[in-house]
This record gives sequence, structure tokens and C-alpha cells, in this order.
Amino acid sequence: MNQEAKSPHETIPFIILLGSLTAFDPLSIDMYLPAFPQIGKSFSVGASSVELSLSAFFIGLALGQLIYGPLADIYGRKKPLILGMLIYFFASIGCSMSTNIEMFITFRVLQALGGCSGMVITRAIVSDLFDKKRSAHIYSMLMLVMGVAPILAPLFGGYLTKFFEWRAIFLVLGLLSLTSIACTIFFLPETHKPTLAKVPRQKFFALLKPTLLGYFDLCKDRVFMSYSLSGGLMRAAMFAYIAGSPFVFITLFGVPAENYGWIFGTNAIGIIGSSQINRFLLRRYSLESIFKNVMYVSGLMAFILVINSIFFHSLFALLIPLFFLMTTMGFIFPNSAALGLGHQGHRAGMASALLGTIQWSVAFFSSFFVSFFHNGTPTPMTGVIFISTLLAISCLALLKKEKN
Repeated sequence: MNQEAKSPHETIPFIILLGSLTAFDPLSIDMYLPAFPQIGKSFSVGASSVELSLSAFFIGLALGQLIYGPLADIYGRKKPLILGMLIYFFASIGCSMSTNIEMFITFRVLQALGGCSGMVITRAIVSDLFDKKRSAHIYSMLMLVMGVAPILAPLFGGYLTKFFEWRAIFLVLGLLSLTSIACTIFFLPETHKPTLAKVPRQKFFALLKPTLLGYFDLCKDRVFMSYSLSGGLMRAAMFAYIAGSPFVFITLFGVPAENYGWIFGTNAIGIIGSSQINRFLLRRYSLESIFKNVMYVSGLMAFILVINSIFFHSLFALLIPLFFLMTTMGFIFPNSAALGLGHQGHRAGMASALLGTIQWSVAFFSSFFVSFFHNGTPTPMTGVIFISTLLAISCLALLKKEKN
């Protein structure tokens, strides 16, 4: 790993390329949110059924990352990434051609299985090239690029839904994936030497046992698990908001679908801004102290949010604490990834995969519970956000045990 303060890879085009590859899953989630009511009408199903397509996407993200991590360590970073984006392309076309909700959900799972390659492999690439503290800096820069997705995607999706139809959203995603494949082939360097040459091809499946043992060993690493779980549970809080907000804002409070993106984009601006402030704070404070203190702020904001949702039927009573809660994510996500992966070395791909699987598995359950407890009020969304945040804070106790 490069331990220098500055790397020759730390260029704006390289960061944009990595950020674009990582942004496919946020794009796949955020762009179709304004189309939820239209998708429900198209398939003659209720809001909870459409919300399940989001939960199903998280299942694909969780499972797919376990596959791409070892593949990236064995074959190198580029080939599994190209394979994943090809799967994403065909699945996106399948989503656009779906004739019922079951078919749509199936292709959403496949779309996630392909798109998650970018999330896993870009984290591994960063770990290949940078040390722990520099990685946190790079992750913050990636969030600047990725942050464009939650700002523009709901707006773009809302207008596509208004002027065309929801199916156009998935055709656009398919075209974007083809562009990313070309950029990966021609512009992305290989940062990890493939190790397949050391393994006879006929014994490839013999790698299954050491892979499983490697994952088991990672699960025993308290530092890794603490930061992975706490970061994952905060991601769960964010996706409880994502899953519930179309109903809460569009249906319950009557926000037009094309304007929903402005609410979503405002919160995304908070995440982007805090991720860049994080870069400057890292020059003066430790990763650990920033992470811990921001987690407590998140807990306070989540508490205010759930109280407001119970006692005040007001859009702004939700929007204000929600904005500040989402803003804390710009500190939490890059720092939790850097802290969790910082000491993994040669198994960075596998560790990145397990970190992603943990985080997206928890996100699946949070979005599922928002759908399951759907009762025509904001409380399923705000309640899951609050519980997820409390659990995230409690995971810091694993670090205290490690220090003792």
C-alpha cells in the first residue's frame, strides 16, 4: 500500500471515475423513488409492494458483495468490475420491460447483483493505493462525486416520470452502465495483481473453504465489526428514510413528484457538505474522535425526529431534524469505511465485501420494517431511523471491550 502523503493516483479524473462507479447503486435507488406511485398504478399494487422492490434491491447488494470481494482478490479489480456492470446493464433493460411487480422485483435483485461490483471494488482500490487516514480523505472526496447522484437523480427521475414514463428511468440507467464499462476498460488502472495463476483452475472451487474461513476470521475482528456495524446501522437509518419518504412526502403531505427531488437533494447537499468538512477536520482530529462524537449528534437528531413525527403533523417538523441527521452521514460513512478497512491489508477485497454485505443487509431489514409497519403515518419511517441510530451507537461498546 502506498504510505506517502500524496499519491500519483490522487487526481481529479481518477476520483471522478471511482466516484461514478460507486454511484450506480445510489442512482438505482434514488432515481426511481419519485416514480413509486406511478409504478404502483402500472402494476396495480399498493405502496408497500413497490417498497419491497427497494428491499429486494438491498438483498442483491448484500449477497453480491460477498461474491465480488474474493473475485477481486483473485482475478484483479478490473475483470470482476466489468462483469458486474454487464449484469447491471441487462438487468436494467429487464426492469424497463417488466410486466408485473414480481418480474420487476426479480430484475431489481439482478440489477443490484451487478451494480454492487462498483461499491466493493472501488473500496478495495482505495485500500490498495492509500493508507488509513488518506483513505478517509479519498472516501470523503468520493462522497463529493457520489453526492451528485442523490441531488440530481430524484429530480431527473421525477421529470422522466412526468414527461415520459417510469420505464425510461431504467433505460437511462442501462445506457449509463455501458458508458462506465468503456471508461473502466480504457481508463481504470489495475491496482491488484491477480492471484489466480497460483491456483490450478481445476481446483478453483477449493478456494471456497479458505474464503469462508476468511470471512469467519473477519467476523471475529472486533474493530472491523464495530465500525462495520455502526456504519451499517447508520446506513440503515438513511435507507429507512429513503424507503419511507416517497409515501410520507408525496402521498401524505402532497408534495408533487417532480418537487420531491428538491427535498431529497437538500439532504444530499448536507451530506456532501459535511463530507468535505470531514476532510479538513481530519487534519486536526483523529478518525476515531470524529466518528464517535458525530454518532452522538446523530442519536440526538433521530430522537427529535421521532418525537416530532408523533406529536406534530407538520412537514417542516420532519424536514429540519432529518436534514441535520442526514448531514451527519457525511462524517460517518467515509470514516467508518476507513477505520474498518484500514488494517486489512492483503484481504482488502474480502473485507470490503463483508463490510458492504453487513451494511446492506441491515439496510434491507430497515426498509423492510418501514414497509411491514406501514400504517399511513410517518412513524414507521422515523421509528426505524431512531432504533437504527441507537443500535449504531451501542456498537461502539465493542471497541471498549477491545481496549480493555
